[in-house]
Amino acid sequence: MIRTSLLAGFATLALLSAPAMAQNITSLNNTAAGIGNVAKQNAFTMQKGGGFLGGPNVVTMGNTAAGVGNLAVQNGTVLQKTPRVGPLGAPVGGPNMFDANNLAAGVGNFAKQNAFGIQK
Repeated sequence: MIRTSLLAGFATLALLSAPAMAQNITSLNNTAAGIGNVAKQNAFTMQKGGGFLGGPNVVTMGNTAAGVGNLAVQNGTVLQKTPRVGPLGAPVGGPNMFDANNLAAGVGNFAKQNAFGIQK
């Protein structure tokens, strides 16, 4: 009985002392390729890191029109939040990263991208 309680106590202590890290990763890709294609994408992403070492929050958006006469339109809204103060007042918490890429390659292509991000 005592032995079981001690083992449970050590297991609980190990779980509580291990650094908690939540990672939120989102990848959005929009591609119109070939001849005369249309690709439209609207995306809303909300990421919130938690735990003692919450984060990182990562969003990658890619919008590509490649070939001949293609149209690619992408609209993205990103909200990211990571706690910045740990349990003892220490500054912890992973970074918030947001990367948006827009490419029109070829003949007569149009690539339009609107991106809006809030990071706390």
